[in-house]
Amino acid sequence: MSAPSSKAETLAGARVLVTGATGKVGRLLVLALLERGAQPYVLTRVPERAHALWPADSVQCRHADLTDPATLPAALRGIACIFHLASYSPAQGEPNIYEAPGHWPVTAEGTANLVQCAGAAGVRRLLYMSSVKAMGDAAAATGRAIGEETPPKPDSLYGRSKLAAERSILRAGRSGALQACVLRLPMVYGLVGEGNIARMIAAVAKDRFPPWPRIENRRSAVHVEDAIAAALLAATHPRASGKTYLVTDGTCYSTRWLYEQIRRALNREVPAWTTPLWLLWAAATTGTLLEKVSGRRLPLDREGLRKLTGDAWFSSERIRAELGFRPQHNLKEEIPKMVREHLDNAG
Repeated sequence: MSAPSSKAETLAGARVLVTGATGKVGRLLVLALLERGAQPYVLTRVPERAHALWPADSVQCRHADLTDPATLPAALRGIACIFHLASYSPAQGEPNIYEAPGHWPVTAEGTANLVQCAGAAGVRRLLYMSSVKAMGDAAAATGRAIGEETPPKPDSLYGRSKLAAERSILRAGRSGALQACVLRLPMVYGLVGEGNIARMIAAVAKDRFPPWPRIENRRSAVHVEDAIAAALLAATHPRASGKTYLVTDGTCYSTRWLYEQIRRALNREVPAWTTPLWLLWAAATTGTLLEKVSGRRLPLDREGLRKLTGDAWFSSERIRAELGFRPQHNLKEEIPKMVREHLDNAG
């Protein structure tokens, strides 16, 4: 395989395959590819879903299943670049979504199948949108913004499957089979009615989110449009080949700060009192026990409370320095917009 060009390539006119295209992020990525003049193809197990989203003359479907390698060669024929977003979606209400057994066959083994068939099909580039869960919660709870050099220690099946998928992709890149790049995303916002922050807005609006303790934890996030911009940049930039990048909006946020911003955007006063942390832990412990008995996920459990009170702080300095990535959004500006969207949809 020839060495990468010293100039960024263009996707205009290129046949680009998107896995996970029917998800919220995938849909917006397909629209962004259309705007850039690419020829998007979507890999899907359910063509009817894709046909319902896009006219056949703008986006073409390739019917295949990542867990069935025999279906992939035909789906990859003629493809120049792959944006790989597909992952396993646990069933609604499943109590521990990060330990769902389906993560490994879809994410780890499915990605290995995709990479092997992509090399054989002559695909030139592959961009994988992964997750900071591949690094593990403990790695991000150090009290500082960690970078890509931090050794990954995933602590869930979801995280381990993401890390295995990343390694399959980068291994193929090192072998010269294709130009590969991995992006690790933290909490994503900007998806109407979707994501942790949108759910928090809905809970605060319904007075189902208690006055939060003044804990200055630090969590990173990224707007979906910035995540897509980073993916398009990394997929076409020669310096991105073989690299892993963390992508954030460059700011960190505490749960208490989010709570206050949401209250103000709702034109409500911020209560002077706060809920004792011990009481939240007692409620979370009860929630965890009830989940084990009922088999259903509840609004608050110990895992959820650890997220709300702990750090998940990442640095995106590498992608800024090497590729010139500059995020265009932050939550201080976006929360009022998200609150208005919630109120419009609820009302």
